[in-house]
Amino acid sequence: MSYSTLSIDWEDFGQLLGMYHYNQVTAPVNGAIERQTSIMLDMLDETNSKATFFILGMLAKYRPGLVKEIAARGHEIAIHGQNHKAMFSLTKEEAKNDLQECIDIVSGITGEKVYGYRAPFFSVNETNLWLLELLAELGLLYDSSIFPIKMPRYGIEGFSNKDQLYELPNGKQLVELPLTVAAYGGKKWPVSGGGYIRLMPKFFVNKVFNDLSKKQQDSMIYMHPYEFDTAHLDVTSNFPAGAGYSRLNVLALNLRWNLFRNSIRGKIKSLLSQHQFITCLQKATHVKENGNSTKLLGCQE
Repeated sequence: MSYSTLSIDWEDFGQLLGMYHYNQVTAPVNGAIERQTSIMLDMLDETNSKATFFILGMLAKYRPGLVKEIAARGHEIAIHGQNHKAMFSLTKEEAKNDLQECIDIVSGITGEKVYGYRAPFFSVNETNLWLLELLAELGLLYDSSIFPIKMPRYGIEGFSNKDQLYELPNGKQLVELPLTVAAYGGKKWPVSGGGYIRLMPKFFVNKVFNDLSKKQQDSMIYMHPYEFDTAHLDVTSNFPAGAGYSRLNVLALNLRWNLFRNSIRGKIKSLLSQHQFITCLQKATHVKENGNSTKLLGCQE
């Protein structure tokens, strides 16, 4: 039997724009993250499904009540780092500080230990596998950051696409829950979520995940709160006060972030209704308990 996991990279669209374009951590505005979180939680309730929310520290700091609500409604709370920085752009010390700050904020809000992590931009590749050692040293059970396919901005070609327990060079162990790829036409394709699910027609989304289920392949889906929003996204409403911008740039950004976004809710609800979903922690615990699955980090299929 195969299991699917829905993971939410819980971040605020406006905060990310402020960080990307102006290197500022700004407060969430316009009630967007509240609306988006409510839509997601209600959909999960309607389909009797549980998800894993990878919480961004800089958002949790402003919206601790929302983090508490997510946990109170039975979903797993994991971490997404503090300031949404690409981890391969940080030193080991900077990465440790980013992770520890996020762990302290999130566990301080929930009163519970966190077990899992996803790197912003899936920024774990061949150059910074030391990050997995750092996660284990900080007491985490699993990571879910690696795309087992090489993409322009992320991924590791040839990395196992199976949920796997790894022995690390520092003597510790960590479970890796990779993002899902599917094989069609003799080639592996990214199908896990975000823009990929946004751009694929609903019938093809259902086909992909039905095919994975028939092959007894577990799947990992990732989404973001803004993708569930019923309101039109206007990037200018999220820019920091006094920020300058060109109309052409705004037009391009609005087109990018709104394209086919209204199709997401129906696609995800359909998948939740058709497949059995468990949390990342449930999946990682199962993998950890099967000791015969242990491999050395870097061992490829």
